Amino acid sequence: MACRPPASSPPPGILPPGSFDAIICLYVLIHLPLPEQPRLIGRIATWLRPGGWLLATVGDSAWTGTEENWLGGPAPMWWSQADASTYRSWLRETGLLVTAEEFVPEGTSGHALFWARRLPV
Repeated sequence: MACRPPASSPPPGILPPGSFDAIICLYVLIHLPLPEQPRLIGRIATWLRPGGWLLATVGDSAWTGTEENWLGGPAPMWWSQADASTYRSWLRETGLLVTAEEFVPEGTSGHALFWARRLPV
């Protein structure tokens, strides 16, 4: 017996607009290639219902590179991040309202934490 999704289901990997009340994206975007990040932020904005929230940590300062044996592990960790003002602009360009922004210290640097909301219709 084979299981199939209903005919009205979107193709695998496609999320319909307005699918979520909130999306939490902590320490994820900074590990994607920088050119792909604005497009993904735009897609995330469409996945939120009107009035929905995005909580995200992103880069506070721009940097792309690797760190060997990150946290003592056997493999390198890779980052690609813009600065906080660029992320703030990308969020606003998608129609999200940035309601709060904080600096999250980590070692000698840190990250930016954003609360952003899709405006109710």
